[in-house]
Amino acid sequence: MTSADHISPATHLLLNPANSSVISHIILGSRSPRRRDLLSAAVGAERIVCLPPVSSEEAGFRNLRHDADIRERLLQITHAKHLDVSAQIASRTTLNPHCPPVVVVADTTVVAGPHDGHREVLGQPDPTLHGSDVREWFLHLLSGKIHHVLTAVLVSRGTQLLSQIVTTEVEFLPLTERQIDWYVATGEPSGKAGGYAIQGLAAAFVKRVSGSLTCVIGLPLLETLQLIHDISHPQ
Repeated sequence: MTSADHISPATHLLLNPANSSVISHIILGSRSPRRRDLLSAAVGAERIVCLPPVSSEEAGFRNLRHDADIRERLLQITHAKHLDVSAQIASRTTLNPHCPPVVVVADTTVVAGPHDGHREVLGQPDPTLHGSDVREWFLHLLSGKIHHVLTAVLVSRGTQLLSQIVTTEVEFLPLTERQIDWYVATGEPSGKAGGYAIQGLAAAFVKRVSGSLTCVIGLPLLETLQLIHDISHPQ
């Protein structure tokens, strides 16, 4: 069975360039090149306008240890991004108010730890720590263990809004301190949730992925395309 067999008819429509009327204009509220590349590959780069949030300030996950609290905070962050991008769109007089664009925003985080109530959220590494936080994450929370990557996606058009959280389970191979030190020294962990890029050198550490690989990269593509279709074709 090929991957195409798992794609819904709605998503086939989105992936077909001949159906350009389905999504003529998408604003991606993100500064992530990985999200831009994923969405551009699916719907065409010519349809994507990147409009990142002005503010980089985000509510954190400090002291959150339960999965439900972490998911709620992830949605709050995504909604805040959407409000920021929507305010920018409203100030643009060149946009047609009778034909609002589709807006896509997302946020990704990595959750590790043994069970609910003792969870650890691994965000982007602190640049002032020069990789020491990433080293600790790998040593105690990632190496030889299972962790979860959560990406919240919010899609809007006009006053309509849809959102979804996608979760992928990732298991790393047991790693030596030498391997971890090498990876930290590459600089790849910088700016990456959980301190690694599964599409990069960290792919060598992965034993198993259960769920959406693109969720780990930063944008669960199948689910995002379905949300775009649903908001473009309201029932």
